[in-house]
Amino acid sequence: MAQVHVIIGEDDYLVSEAAKRVVGDGVGLETVDSANSSNADLQMRDLREAEASLMTPPFLDPKKVTWWRNVGFLPQTGKGAPSEDVKAALERFAQKLAAANLPECQHFVLSGPRLLATSVFAKTLKASCEMVVFASGKPAEQARNAVVRAVDFAAELGLKFAPGAAEAFVALVGTDSRSLMSELGKMRDYLGPKGKQITEADIAEITSQGAGVEPAVWSITDALGERNVGKVVDAVSRFERENGFAVLVATVVEKFFRQLAELKDAEARGMLGKATEGMVPWAVRKTEAHLGNWTLNELRAARFRFQELRERAVSSQSADALVVPRLVQACARRRRA
Repeated sequence: MAQVHVIIGEDDYLVSEAAKRVVGDGVGLETVDSANSSNADLQMRDLREAEASLMTPPFLDPKKVTWWRNVGFLPQTGKGAPSEDVKAALERFAQKLAAANLPECQHFVLSGPRLLATSVFAKTLKASCEMVVFASGKPAEQARNAVVRAVDFAAELGLKFAPGAAEAFVALVGTDSRSLMSELGKMRDYLGPKGKQITEADIAEITSQGAGVEPAVWSITDALGERNVGKVVDAVSRFERENGFAVLVATVVEKFFRQLAELKDAEARGMLGKATEGMVPWAVRKTEAHLGNWTLNELRAARFRFQELRERAVSSQSADALVVPRLVQACARRRRA
């Protein structure tokens, strides 16, 4: 096992858990925290403290672990890049880390959110230390990875998601692993000792929206698909303060009714299976449930109303007040003669 460990990632929970596997029970732990080191003087101070801890052997303790954490000024591009003096000092420190012949009972852990893989610092350490990098990726990739983690975290707590619920959970909470774990802990307490499966209804009831997570537009279309007026009004209220409120909602809802009408027509012709090819299974199940709540004529009429509303909203600022009445009108079921 390597004695020097570099752990990089913007997901604080994943980074901390990886570091804790080295830290263990905390015996002999010395911590240097650079979370608030926002200028070169403080950064140089932290570097000196980390180096002093590295060069001090365990003595009488059975082991020693130095954890230099939250190092946000490692070599990187853009905002957060270190000054030239700090960068040079980091490169010298990397050489000392790479050359350090630490005893088996001594470990050094360095963790931070970002590190340029092509930097001198990274290349110096890559060959001689354990380097763990949690890549952030593009938003879609982050969401997919977060769904996998949410499923794994739930299993650790003895829970499992109903089909489609994991995606809904991540869409609401966000991709931050600590937030996912926190909300799953709440879910476990909410379900009680006999509850094992997490449904979308459970998520809507107890799960909090993650910090920085934009309200999900699909909450409006899901409520419309169910023809649930209460859910529709609640969902659309989250967007009322957005600029271009009427244009946003009218555009999303018109597209929803257009796509649902096309699928309803395909269903009537026995072609629904072919029309939903390529859709993920949970989305197909949700769509099939929505189709059962609407007739084709209702979908076409609703689409026309929101197409007209969007055109009015684009050309006028007086359409905001019409959004909720049009949504309620769409949900109302016509009485049969």
